[in-house]
Formats: sequence, structure tokens, C-alpha cells
Amino acid sequence: MDYTRRDLALAYLNAHPVHSCGPTDPDSYYVRLKTYREELLRGLCRLFEFSLDDEMWLKFFLHGVTRSYRGNTHPFAGMLEGGLLLERVKGSGAMEIAAELQEMHEKAAERHLDLTEKILALAKPDNGEVVTSEQLRAIGVNDVEPRDPDFG
Repeated sequence: MDYTRRDLALAYLNAHPVHSCGPTDPDSYYVRLKTYREELLRGLCRLFEFSLDDEMWLKFFLHGVTRSYRGNTHPFAGMLEGGLLLERVKGSGAMEIAAELQEMHEKAAERHLDLTEKILALAKPDNGEVVTSEQLRAIGVNDVEPRDPDFG
């Protein structure tokens, strides 16, 4: 896979810690996904030769953006099976509003990514460079996202 600066921006957003009381078992999906995201960000930063260490104001701004991105949700988030709910609210207009909120959530997530790209470009302009999976593997970063065993 080829990674662009937009992928670096997404890695920043995804690696931002989320306060959770999730499982702490090192073999849990939660911990494996968190580790994967942190390692992917570390590898992409290294290969893109990118750092915000000398850009405290941008780092502060990015922290706010990532916190906002990770908190962005919608009424359908986490819903695995909503059949009974759908039957209960059918015809009330509630599902249309919830669907509109989901669309707004998706647009907001895309705009967070756009903003993150702009912040990263302020620290180091994007010159079109690309990082490959092979380069990541060469520095010890596995870029294959772990799978949730509950969803195959």
C-alpha cells in the first residue's frame, strides 16, 4: 500500500488516545488496535521525516482537532442490530433525523481530516512524497490493521 500525507493526517487522528475503560488484556482487540495505530503513526512520521516537536502551537491545535475528531459520533454509532428500535420509531421522523446526524458526522470526520492535513502542511509542506508498506515493514512496522475477532 502507498501512504500519502493524507494517510499521515489520518494516522494522527486515529492514534489520539480515547478515554476508555476498555479491556487492558494485551491480546484484546482494543489494545491491539491502539498499538497498531500508534506504531503506524510512529512509522509514518519517521519515514515522512515529520515531527511537531518544534511546533508547540501547531501541536496544541492538532491536539484539539484530534480530540474533537475522536469525540465525533452519531446516534447509530455502536448499534449492531437496530431492528426493534426501527420498528418502535417507524413513522415518527426520528430515523430521518438520526440519518441526517449520521451524514453530518461523516462530513465532520472528513473536514477534521482536511484540517489535520492543513496543520501538518504548516509544519512541513507536502511535496507529494509517498511511503510504502515495504518501507514500513523495513523499519519494523506492520501496517496490517488487526481484525476484531467478533466480526471476522
